[in-house]
Amino acid sequence: MAKDYIPLGDVAARDVTLIDIRCGRCDRHGRLSVSRLMARYGPDASIHDIMREQIGSCPHRNDTQLYTRCDPYCPTLVELFGPPQARP
Repeated sequence: MAKDYIPLGDVAARDVTLIDIRCGRCDRHGRLSVSRLMARYGPDASIHDIMREQIGSCPHRNDTQLYTRCDPYCPTLVELFGPPQARP
């Protein structure tokens, strides 16, 4: 059965040591160790859930306006699991 999320174990299986998490609304960003995340959450944890937890201290986490609410994304996942880039 297909999963609707990217499990942390899939990221670890690609020999990634660090993942970047950035906010699409402000300049907040950070790097997380995949091995530490694996020890804390396990291989079946959703990267999306981990990102939502990691923004816990963001002052914009619970904004009621959609255009100001914290919007985390992981560029590392785009590189690993996104569609291949077309070359000119």
